[in-house]
Amino acid sequence: MGTAGLVLPQACLVMANGRQARFEKWRQAFEASVPARMRAAKVVGASVAITARDTASHYAASFGFANLRRHRRLTVDTPMHLASVSKLFTACALVQLFERRGDDLHADVNDFIDVRIRNPHHPATPITPHQLLTHTSSISDEGYGDVSFPGDPKQSLSDFLQGYLVKGGAAYSPDGSFLKTQPGAQWNYSNVGVALAGHIVEKSSGQSFASYVEENLLRPLGMGNAHWYIGDFAPEVLAKPYRLQNGRFVELPQQGYPDVPAGMLRCSVSDLAKALRAMLGQATGAQALLSPGAVKQMLRRQVDSRLHGYQGLGWTQEATASHAVVGHTGSDNGASNMVALSQDQAQAVALLMNVDGTKQTARFRASVVDDLLAGAKLMA
Repeated sequence: MGTAGLVLPQACLVMANGRQARFEKWRQAFEASVPARMRAAKVVGASVAITARDTASHYAASFGFANLRRHRRLTVDTPMHLASVSKLFTACALVQLFERRGDDLHADVNDFIDVRIRNPHHPATPITPHQLLTHTSSISDEGYGDVSFPGDPKQSLSDFLQGYLVKGGAAYSPDGSFLKTQPGAQWNYSNVGVALAGHIVEKSSGQSFASYVEENLLRPLGMGNAHWYIGDFAPEVLAKPYRLQNGRFVELPQQGYPDVPAGMLRCSVSDLAKALRAMLGQATGAQALLSPGAVKQMLRRQVDSRLHGYQGLGWTQEATASHAVVGHTGSDNGASNMVALSQDQAQAVALLMNVDGTKQTARFRASVVDDLLAGAKLMA
C-alpha cells in the first residue's frame, strides 16, 4: 500500500499575533511541501513540532497514517515510538533525582546499586553515573547487539543488567560487555550504559524506573498518554510501525527490549514538545523538572571535544542536512526520529516517523529538521 492521502496535515498552532503573519507564510509552504517529500522518501506517517523556551508559542502537525490497513490518520496526539530519543528522559530523570538527593554524578555506580560492576580490563577504575549519561563508561553493546522482540520484555531491567555486566552472568563477556579502554577515556555510544542509568534511578528512588519517570516527569507535564511499556496503552492507540519491503509497506509488531530506559518510551509529538520545553528550562513551579542550574548542566559540554564533537548529559551531537546541532536521534524497527535545538538553545524541534530508517528517510529527516529550525527562528 502506498502513501496516497497525505495531502492534508492535522495541525495546531498557538502564537502571539505579532509574529503570526511571517510564520504563517512559512507554515503554508512547509506543509504544502511535506506530502510529496514523504512519497519520495517512502514515509508512512510523520509528526512534527516546534517549541520555545521563552514564549508560549508552539506548533505541531501530523501527516499521513498511523495505521494503513484501517486508514487511521496520524494526529499530533498519536503516541509514537521515540526509540533513542527516550534517552533524554532517562538522563533528565537521573539528573533530577541526584539533584534532589544531593548525590554526585561522579561517584562510583556501585554506591547506588546492589551488584558490583567494573570493567574487568580496569578493575581499579570506577564507572560513574556521569559516564553513563555521556557514553564514556567503557560499557559496550558489542555482546548485546540490537535485540528486540514483539511486545514488552519478559526479562526485568535488573536481571538483564546483572546477566550482561556482572561476571558469571548468562550474557557476560569481558570483551563483549566492556571496551578495553579505561572508563572515561573513550566515547562509545552505549544503550546498556543508559539502561544502567535507569536502573540507578530504580535503586535510588525505591520504585520502578517507569513509575519514577511517570510520577516525576510525565505526570507533572500533563503527558497522560506516554508510557514505557506497550501494554500500558489502550488497543489501536499507538501508531503502527512499518518497513518498506519489495516496494510495499509491511506492518511490524510493536517491539520491546529489556534495556527499557535506552529506548522504549512512546508518546505523541505534542507531549514530546511539552517535555522538550521543560528540558530547556521553561517549566516552573509544579511543572519544573530541573533547577535552572541542572538544565544548564545537562546542556553544557561534558566530554572533551577530542573524544566527541559535543556531548552533554543525554544531549549529543547530531546533523541536519546543513549543519551540526545539539539534539538526539532515535531509530528502531519502524521508527526514525530526531530532536534538535536551535543554535542559542532557546527553541527545540522534533520529527517522529513510524517507518524504518533508510537512506531516503534519513535525508527526509535531515531536511525537514532544517525546515523546522527555520520555522523556529520565525517564532522567536
